[in-house]
Amino acid sequence: MEVLSSEKYLIARAKETTDPYTAKAWIIAAKTLFPNDFGVQFEAYEIEKNAKNFEEAAKCLSYIIMTFQNAHKTPASLLNEISCMTSALRVPEGTTTPEQDFFVRMFQYISYEVQHKILMLTAAHSNSMDHCRLILLLLKRFPQAISTHAPRLLETLVQNSTIPGFKEMLVQEAIPMVYNRPPDLPHKLVHQIMAICFEYHLNQMLAETEDKARVTAECWRKIFEMLEFCGKILKWEPFMPYKKGWSKDIYWQKIIQLVQSAPPRPSENKQILFCATIVFVLSLQEYINFSRLKGKDNEIEVILVESLKELKIDMKRREPVLEIPQVVVNGPVNPDAPNCLVTSYNCWQLLHSNEILKADFTQLIICIPALSLWIQKFLIDLSVYVGQHEETHSLLQSQNSRSMSQLEKDVRLFGLALVQGTINVPLFELMNSILQNLPSTNGTYLQNVSLSPAPRVLMLMPLTKRAILHYIVQTLITLLKAKLVDPECTNALLGNLLVLCQLNWPHESTIVEIIFEIIKSRRQFSYLHATSYIINVEMIEEFMYLWQNCPDVKLEFAVAQPGGGLAAGAGAAGSRRIGTRGADRGVKEDFKQVIRGQMARANEDRTSLPTENFGSSFDSAEA
Repeated sequence: MEVLSSEKYLIARAKETTDPYTAKAWIIAAKTLFPNDFGVQFEAYEIEKNAKNFEEAAKCLSYIIMTFQNAHKTPASLLNEISCMTSALRVPEGTTTPEQDFFVRMFQYISYEVQHKILMLTAAHSNSMDHCRLILLLLKRFPQAISTHAPRLLETLVQNSTIPGFKEMLVQEAIPMVYNRPPDLPHKLVHQIMAICFEYHLNQMLAETEDKARVTAECWRKIFEMLEFCGKILKWEPFMPYKKGWSKDIYWQKIIQLVQSAPPRPSENKQILFCATIVFVLSLQEYINFSRLKGKDNEIEVILVESLKELKIDMKRREPVLEIPQVVVNGPVNPDAPNCLVTSYNCWQLLHSNEILKADFTQLIICIPALSLWIQKFLIDLSVYVGQHEETHSLLQSQNSRSMSQLEKDVRLFGLALVQGTINVPLFELMNSILQNLPSTNGTYLQNVSLSPAPRVLMLMPLTKRAILHYIVQTLITLLKAKLVDPECTNALLGNLLVLCQLNWPHESTIVEIIFEIIKSRRQFSYLHATSYIINVEMIEEFMYLWQNCPDVKLEFAVAQPGGGLAAGAGAAGSRRIGTRGADRGVKEDFKQVIRGQMARANEDRTSLPTENFGSSFDSAEA
């Protein structure tokens, strides 16, 4: 039989009795005789715990913690008990088991000093994740310990931020806990925290969610709050809060102030890096959103192209235009879109102004893959904005542009060819390709396709049927109207211009007046496509006036016969010419019928006119 020591004997007698009072008497005797024996003290705690005596159990456990936690090796039974207790403290209120509820209630009777030691003892014997959770629990209960324990906690979370869970804990729990009591931290650690939080919130807003607008606004608010938090620690000049309706230029002006007040080497000023990067992505996101309009059943892209009125076309390739252009919007495009583009451009230029800033900026955004499509679109529009035509062409032909629709690529290449002055057969082939792939969404005509005095004018154009047609038609008008001063300009050119000027009537009415003056001066006009394409009331009335009041002016059209097609030239099968000079009564009656037929079509949608015959009859050499 094993011989028990005195203290073990007393513990055994306490355990074997079924009377709680007798057991307590035995353990009191043991505690009196052996106050420094762990087994005796822990059995006393167990008796109080089993009796649900919260206050007495707390006293016993506190004595054990204060007496034995500095021992060379903390007893396993004590570690297990405080582990169960700290686990219970992390369980949401109202979901605890009876045992967990006992630990929670007992913990309230333990002094702050002992509570602190319990949490620290548990953390010291836990893995990294549990250690961080326990330190968080400690800081929640003892905010006064933030300055002591928060730096090490934040450093651990940052070091493990690539492991799932640590980054979430840093952003969602640790930072909010210390936000109003920023601890002293090394500068490098603060920069790492800012970068991690920026990446985290960007990925949050880029993820697919139901309430996208609310999530986006909330994430931007938190990013700006993190900038403020890090700024307080690093003694940065206060920046600005996030306000959804603020113009992005306000943020850019503040960045300019920071740059002007920066030390001699602003590239080493991390505030400029973070502020410029945040404003760049904020402006870029809004620009991208403004560049995608919600159609009835689809999404409509908006692209940046050159406006036309001041476009000087020549056959020589021009040097890139370096002046800063004016950017205008059309139709439903948000009026603030140009400001977002310009702010993105300004921040991009600043962040690429030297190698240090460029490297730090690249490091910040490279870990956010979802930004790549935004950057791709931005780089194309940036090259258009600064007039780097060769770069634009290269980007449009690159592998990265494959996510772009063929229609968008063709329209961009068309605009690029115009500004470069490459007016040739491939340009008209490109135009025909665009006309064959027009989108189904009608949209509206362009308001700002022709603008005045600025040296360079760019426009944000929706890729809708009417907008694209208007852009191409206005281009053709721009190319052809210069030929009106040529005494040898053909009837085909005059007729084609009349057809084109109908689309945005009466915007080009001046050109139409010039054309009719030319017709009067020549006393003849032959256009075999008139009955298919000229349906504008004012133009038809002008032809009627010439027929009735200018008998010396010969007009010659072609009209399709039943079962035949539209005439492509004189004497084409299935059609006949209608002339006005020397015609008999029957022919005059036919001419009246033609005019009446054209008037009846006056309300037709110009965009629904057939394009195949008109396109084949258009002579690109005229341009």
